[in-house]
Amino acid sequence: MGRPDLLVVDLDGTLLGADGRVSAENAAAIDRAKAAGLPCIIATGRTLSECRQVLESIDYGDPLIAASGSLLVETSEQRTVDRREIEQSLVSSIVELVADALAVVMLLKDRSRTGVDYVLVGRRELHPVSTWWFKTTGATFHRVDHIADDPFPDDTVRIGAVGTPTEFGPMVDRLEAAFGNRILARHWEAVTSSAHAGQCIHLLEVFHPEADKWTMLQSLCRTVGLDSNRVAAVGDGLNDVLLIQECGLGVAVKNADARVLAVADAVTDAHHQHGVAMLIDDLLEGRLRLGGTRT
Repeated sequence: MGRPDLLVVDLDGTLLGADGRVSAENAAAIDRAKAAGLPCIIATGRTLSECRQVLESIDYGDPLIAASGSLLVETSEQRTVDRREIEQSLVSSIVELVADALAVVMLLKDRSRTGVDYVLVGRRELHPVSTWWFKTTGATFHRVDHIADDPFPDDTVRIGAVGTPTEFGPMVDRLEAAFGNRILARHWEAVTSSAHAGQCIHLLEVFHPEADKWTMLQSLCRTVGLDSNRVAAVGDGLNDVLLIQECGLGVAVKNADARVLAVADAVTDAHHQHGVAMLIDDLLEGRLRLGGTRT
């Protein structure tokens, strides 16, 4: 089946090393791929604001699959071209359920529409990891005491909170029981945040049921005339599973979640070992092909 026509690369735990930066080896490999006619696009759980410094470090100006597939952003114009927003009535009900048990609820917004990245709902103290995250990335937020005070009720693409797996396991069960297939709910470890905090930090995330990196990639491919079966992707986290499973060549880094490793066609070196660079060289030199064939 040959070399893929496009490589989709996750950020945290994949392209980024343990220091949260793109290594010189990975950056050089991305340049080699572009020069050889293999474009690379980023698909991340972050917003454009949260990964701006990373993108600038590799001179990135291509489309960005952001917020785990809730947003497709034209980075050169800082404009959203596709999105999966959560129905307004569901947002209110979900926030009420989550806020009863947890701290501040974070509503991710479409910044190209609202001018702000998050609306934070609740009067409690912001989780220290959230404070660190906003300071580190420069993502912007607006605080309100109650969900009824949200100034942008039609523009929520993710509902989130920061906590522990003990808190979020039962919470996901409650959300799924209450809202069924009208939402996609999950909780998983925030690798970057856990490293900063020195303990296991989980993210609770609630999305539109069709929000996923894979479905947004398909939208992009339709727009630009690419066959999604001729796309390779590399990732490590829960928001990469469907993408890795369904694309033409799904690759996991060695440090990936077991659920990603289980569906991958191939495995490359870990994020702190420049695994993306290894993968790119394997693709360019013909050692790895679509379908997972190694030569």
